[in-house]
Amino acid sequence: MANQILRIDLSNRSYRVEEIPDKIINQYIGGRGLGAYLLYNSVPPRIDPLGEKNHLIFTAGPSNGTNLPYSSKTVINTKSPLTGIYLYAMSSGTIGHQIRKAGLWAIDVAGIADSPTYLEINNQKVEFKDATPLWGMEPGEAQRVMLADSSARKAATMAIGPAGERLLRYAAIMVDGPVYRAFGRGGSGCVMGSKKLKGLVIYGDEKIEVGDRDGFEKIRKDILGRVKENKKWATSWRRYGTRGGIDLVNRLGLLPTRNWQGGTFEAAERLSFPSHEKEWTWQNRACGPLCPTPCSLYMEVEKGPYQGTHCDGPEYETIYAFGPNCGVDKLDAIIAADQICDENGIDTMSAGSSIGFAMECFEKGLIGTKDTDGIELRFGDDKAMIAMLKKIVSQEGFGLLLSEGVRRASQEIKGSESFAMQVKGLELGGYECRGANGQALQFAINNRGGCHHGYGWVARVEALDGTRLQVEGKGEQVKNMAIGQMITDSIPCCSFGRQVFGSVDKNVSSLFGEAWSFDDLKEAGMRIMCQERLFNMREGITREDDTLPGRLLNDPKPDGPTKGEVVHLEELKDDYYRALGWDLSTGNPDNSLLDKLGINK
Repeated sequence: MANQILRIDLSNRSYRVEEIPDKIINQYIGGRGLGAYLLYNSVPPRIDPLGEKNHLIFTAGPSNGTNLPYSSKTVINTKSPLTGIYLYAMSSGTIGHQIRKAGLWAIDVAGIADSPTYLEINNQKVEFKDATPLWGMEPGEAQRVMLADSSARKAATMAIGPAGERLLRYAAIMVDGPVYRAFGRGGSGCVMGSKKLKGLVIYGDEKIEVGDRDGFEKIRKDILGRVKENKKWATSWRRYGTRGGIDLVNRLGLLPTRNWQGGTFEAAERLSFPSHEKEWTWQNRACGPLCPTPCSLYMEVEKGPYQGTHCDGPEYETIYAFGPNCGVDKLDAIIAADQICDENGIDTMSAGSSIGFAMECFEKGLIGTKDTDGIELRFGDDKAMIAMLKKIVSQEGFGLLLSEGVRRASQEIKGSESFAMQVKGLELGGYECRGANGQALQFAINNRGGCHHGYGWVARVEALDGTRLQVEGKGEQVKNMAIGQMITDSIPCCSFGRQVFGSVDKNVSSLFGEAWSFDDLKEAGMRIMCQERLFNMREGITREDDTLPGRLLNDPKPDGPTKGEVVHLEELKDDYYRALGWDLSTGNPDNSLLDKLGINK
């Protein structure tokens, strides 16, 4: 099967299929890596993220369309309206499988439709359909309607919600109907809304052949065998998923609390799922097919003021953002917040972070009830949190400012910049990093901003292996974890399945039917990292932008095992740039390295 990309132009309702050279697949693998290459070569520098020259590029990888366990992931690449720089985001679900079964590796959407539109892609045929009746509809219902109007019943679907239509800067794209998988971070849903694109239906009927069938089957069985051998891990993952680590993260002093004023939350146990086994009922679900350790939990509130609210999750990052970060210890309120985000189509992490930031502004007297529409935004007040979240999704009153993200809000609220917990415009993931130097470094240098995922979960490694306070060697540690994450996201597969995934070089070799060494993969990971950075270099990003909020650099941590610590960032950055072979003065790769990696600047 050829390597093909479907290019769609909404402005003139046209499409075409192009070949992707074998060399590019061999250099970038697929998924995240392929998306970084395509975005750099499709989007001109300094363009408006909400203009017709920005692209939405959905990429699959060599695992998609096969029956490899943990392979139900898809990647999107675009220029972020929240950060103004490179963005990739990942979603679980069936999108990637259907892209490959349609005979494609990528779908590139450009231009702006003249009226609300959705796309139906049948193999490589595209229909432009009227989405006017769907405009304003929540994304799960919109996908149901699109699918009902399709000739296929097993198609993959995605859609934006009302927030994306209104160009809320951290709007998400919701995937696979009412289960609400999401391309969550950075505002890809806002870009989709700017293009007047409500959603997409895609299905294909091609059979995906792997390069080495016998080798692939052995690897697939080995993965399932390791799941059985690691029974304790698998059972715990199915029962608790990402939520199971809240107590541990809290004990390690890594749980950001009250807008990162500290790293321990006195009520963490109330949000810990092991402590709720008897109190709560839930239904175990997989976030996509082919997962032997499904970790998504459907929960519904059965009593109290939030009775009837429900969500799939909430995941750890959602609990952090609406829980400890806002000083809230009520799981039912967090579930209610998660549902509001899902049904409007916004990123839970940026939403919760924005409210936590506003709560600190309120308590410090930088804003008052005259600014917040009469809402007393105090830490721990779940009713105030929900009220402000509703204003964010409707972009009314003070909610309009918070819908712009923490960076823009801090520019309007004088005296708040040092505790605006964002990097390059993206709100930080949920790991307090004063005394977790690798995590601090990866937040600062990450190509999409304050991301916890993009370079691996360094904090959970270094806090347990005793290296969290080291400076020397952190660059190499972060580099190696980042390369591992780049490869995982490019195959693509679930990060949580890596424990049982085995030798990744053998896995990739079986998918392609060609010998890939671990050194080959490391080189591909370095190439992807440089390609992402190259996009940001065109946007003016340098070493100065690889920084952290003043709170983390100047205010000693008040609690936890690393009490008294701050981040000594400049030393960490030097160590990282040296490990990568990047220029110390600019923090960017030079031409000689790009040439060595075969990257055309």
